[in-house]
Amino acid sequence: MLTAIMDHQHFTAIHHSKEELLNLRKSLKTFTCPHCSSPLILKIGNIKIPHFAHTSKLPCILETKKETPDHIWSKALLYKRLSQLFQDVKLEYFVKEVQQIPDLLITERGYRIAIEIQCSTIPLSEIKERTEGFRKGNIHPIWILTQPLTIGTPLKLTSFQQGFIRFSEELHFYLLHFDPSNESFTIFPHLTPVSTNSFFFSKEIEIPLNTFTIPVSILPPDQAESLFLENWKRYREKWINNKIQFSSARRDPFLSEVYREGDTFLYLPLFIGLPVIPHMTLIKTHPLQWQYYIWKDVLKKSPYFTREMIYSAFMRRLENGSIETRNFPLHSTGSSIKTLINDYLCLLEKLEIIQKKRGKGYKLTAKWICPKTFIDYQQHEHDLFPKLKHILKKD
Repeated sequence: MLTAIMDHQHFTAIHHSKEELLNLRKSLKTFTCPHCSSPLILKIGNIKIPHFAHTSKLPCILETKKETPDHIWSKALLYKRLSQLFQDVKLEYFVKEVQQIPDLLITERGYRIAIEIQCSTIPLSEIKERTEGFRKGNIHPIWILTQPLTIGTPLKLTSFQQGFIRFSEELHFYLLHFDPSNESFTIFPHLTPVSTNSFFFSKEIEIPLNTFTIPVSILPPDQAESLFLENWKRYREKWINNKIQFSSARRDPFLSEVYREGDTFLYLPLFIGLPVIPHMTLIKTHPLQWQYYIWKDVLKKSPYFTREMIYSAFMRRLENGSIETRNFPLHSTGSSIKTLINDYLCLLEKLEIIQKKRGKGYKLTAKWICPKTFIDYQQHEHDLFPKLKHILKKD
């Protein structure tokens, strides 16, 4: 905690020097919690910045929020910066109507913004619940991840870290990260998955804390599609080979379904597993798998079909667990799944795999005949891949 009640007034530790706080503690001033009125002690050490802690074990809503040194330091840094931008910035303020205490609360012309800083791993369901609580109280929540990342190409994100991915028209799916040790933000824009936990991204955007604003003001970066497309075919083949090497038809429901259908997993057509940018990021299941289900459930069975038929088949697969979405508490997936399916159909149409009929329907125009040899499959790649690459780059 960085705030306390002293002499019936709010007292904030970060407004004072270490020497002033040491003298204050020697004066035997009493501090109480602004939320539960329990006694507090002023801690002044060499690891964490000066802060308050409860002396009793009585339950308090603030005491349940275990704070790391990075969390406390991040909160102090952001409070200082945001106080330069907004007149009304409160630390650890209890919002009575939603029964929550955001790390920072900004009030500007009647509009409220809650800043939540997250370093430790907690259930994503808790983040979703708190986010929905703020929104019900007409408070816009902004979650800032400070947990260290494994940065490389591709970027590796844990399931928890993926929960902080959000979407904008300019950045597509992106991650906002704050490093308190460097006092800077990094945005990883245009996140495009190549596996469950690995993502390509366009050039990261560095924002020093002293230039950070809300809303975040940046120039849209160049997109990552060129780098991703150069590697997409290789990552697709890697996923197939890993499936063959480490799974078996008996233990893997997907492989079992492919073989029962009479298809050859190694020779599935390239239009199954297409990179549907940007909304494929929503789906945790590999594109080859969820697009095969569309192929098997609808395209192979129905000479004529509609988007609604494909959407219904997709949702049935979601319900029975054959397809999984990523858990994005900060982003609603409902309408985006329809956009994903629409974008996939547009790709198939441009590749002349399907053809749009009058009204809402489509028909399959390229009947797939499984190659008998690897050389035949290479010919299929030779015919389709350059065309696909041209279409995706053009889009």
